[in-house]
Amino acid sequence: METAKPPVPVEVVDLQNFARLALGLVEEPPLIWHFKFEERHVLGVFAAYMYWTGDLPLFAYITIDEKPGSFLAYRSNAPKGEEFVFTNEIEDPKFVYSPLIDLAKPPQLLEKCLREQAPTPPKPMLSEITALHSLIRVLLLLSLRETAVFPIWHFKRDKMHIIGTCVPFEHYYESDALPVFFYLKQDHPPASSFIRYCATKFTGEKLEYVSNTADTKYFHAKIVDVKNLPIFP
Repeated sequence: METAKPPVPVEVVDLQNFARLALGLVEEPPLIWHFKFEERHVLGVFAAYMYWTGDLPLFAYITIDEKPGSFLAYRSNAPKGEEFVFTNEIEDPKFVYSPLIDLAKPPQLLEKCLREQAPTPPKPMLSEITALHSLIRVLLLLSLRETAVFPIWHFKRDKMHIIGTCVPFEHYYESDALPVFFYLKQDHPPASSFIRYCATKFTGEKLEYVSNTADTKYFHAKIVDVKNLPIFP
C-alpha cells in the first residue's frame, strides 16, 4: 500500500455534475467516498480506463461546505430536468441512490491525489472529430457493448471548450489497450446536460441538447463539466 500510486484527480465543477457522473445513465450506482480535507467535505468516486499498460484510475470529486446525508439520490427523467438531493432514506423508486461511506480521515493515496501528487499519466492518442454526431455514434456503439454510457467530459483549454470521451481499444501490440480520446473543439460550452440522438429512415440522424432523459425513444449521452482533465494535453 505504501508504494501504490495515487489516482489521477479530476475535479468536477459542482454537485449537479457530480451526481450526473455518478448516477446518470448507470446500471450499478457506485460507492461515494466522503471525508473531510482542509476543512471541507470531499465526495468522490473512482473510475478507470483500460490504458496503455494496465488501467488508469481516476478519482472524480467535488468539495462542499456542509456535511451530506447518508445517500445521494438522483433522477434524470424528471419533467423539469435533473433532480438530486442528499437523503437518509431510499424509499422513493423514482430515484437511484448511491451510498456515502464516511471516513474518519482520507487514505494516504487520496490525500496525495487531492494535493496533486499523482504521477503524470501518459497521454492518449488524440483524435479530433469534425462534428458531434461522430462522438455520439462512438458512445452508442460502446453502450451496446458495455451496457453503460461513457461520460462526455467538458473542460476548457486555451479559451476553447473541449468535449470528448476516452475509448480504449484493447490488445494493442504489447499494450493492454490503445486509449483514444475523441474530441471536438468549440468556442462555446455545451447547451445542456444531455444529448439525445436517433437515426431513422424518416428523420436521418437527429441530435439535440436536452435537460433530461425522459424520452425513451432516444439514445442519451451525459455531459460532465470538470475543471480540468489531466489526461488531455
